[in-house]
Amino acid sequence: MKHSVFIIISLLSGLTLFSACTDNQPEKSSKPVVRTVLPRPFTYHKVVEVKPGLIFDVLAWGRGKDGEGAYVILRSDSTHNRFQSLSGAMGGKIVDVWNTDLDNDGNPEIFIQAVISGERNYLDMYVYEFDNNGNGREISFPKLTAKTQESYRGRDSVYMKEGKLIREFPLYQDADADNKPTGGKKIVQYDIRNNSFDLHELKPEDLEKK
Repeated sequence: MKHSVFIIISLLSGLTLFSACTDNQPEKSSKPVVRTVLPRPFTYHKVVEVKPGLIFDVLAWGRGKDGEGAYVILRSDSTHNRFQSLSGAMGGKIVDVWNTDLDNDGNPEIFIQAVISGERNYLDMYVYEFDNNGNGREISFPKLTAKTQESYRGRDSVYMKEGKLIREFPLYQDADADNKPTGGKKIVQYDIRNNSFDLHELKPEDLEKK
């Protein structure tokens, strides 16, 4: 595992920088645009700083078909000289990563938000909580009920509001076109209790009260 982490860090240190500009740009915007391109097989990288000295690097990688690959989480605790990693397979594409502490126990939770590749972009979520020793425990993100799945076609909106995780998505009838849902909207609030998710449905007016 240590050897694998060393290879990943070595590859990241060799990131290629691009400068892109055009001859006809006005003088005020003629400064070169610097873009970071990840070396293969990496396709995504985000740095999440929980606090000074405690940083998580989350990467997606893979050389397989589009939409198939894996993720790796690198935990760097420079204060205590502890460096750990874990990884897992995924069938989607990472769109965002963030940290929370939904159960207020002082241990950070890393959320990897991904979408299943395709026209409808179904949500796929990977969640890990890390203790003070750097040990990561996966917390399974709840699946939709069979009834909700019948009306679900993706297009989720996921965000934090007042320390709570909120998920919204439109509901469809069988005959609905993809761009015209007529089944209303589903709003779910997620909490974490005893290392598992606790969820309940909200109404639009509930969010307005918060």
